[in-house]
Amino acid sequence: MNDDGAYMLRELQSLDPTVRADILRVLDCVVRGLPAHWQRRKGVPQLMVFLDGPENVRMEKITLRELSGHGYLDEFSRWAASVPVSKAREHGCAALVHGNRIHARINRIGPIGSGWHSPDTFVCVRTVHRELRMHPSFSLKFDVEGRFFPRLVFHDWVFDTIARARQS
Repeated sequence: MNDDGAYMLRELQSLDPTVRADILRVLDCVVRGLPAHWQRRKGVPQLMVFLDGPENVRMEKITLRELSGHGYLDEFSRWAASVPVSKAREHGCAALVHGNRIHARINRIGPIGSGWHSPDTFVCVRTVHRELRMHPSFSLKFDVEGRFFPRLVFHDWVFDTIARARQS
């Protein structure tokens, strides 16, 4: 296990078991569902993932326009953790999911060949649970496999860490 996996495991193990179970359900949905939403040119989309009842977890796209209702987009890193708070109050647990290159998309840094076209290298998952004061954030690294039919594939440590956290 690498440093990222060890950090993620420590964070998850420090949580109350019921809170950990909810956050693991959200993380599991991100890991299973994100590859279907990912596109090579557009990268990782902004997604809101939240609990929908005792068994289901929902994943919905959220636009930059919707995000701008929470604050100025050029200060995204300051207020991004507050975005899923309203969903967490209503549903118990929620997460904002985005790629690490979201600032380039917000600022539309161009022209071709510039940073705007650099691909995401990891997924940021900002979780909120209504029973927690601190909101844990996780970075899940991935690779792109396939040249003609590319697909997003998470590193093995992501799956291993979630499985180990579920067992503890």
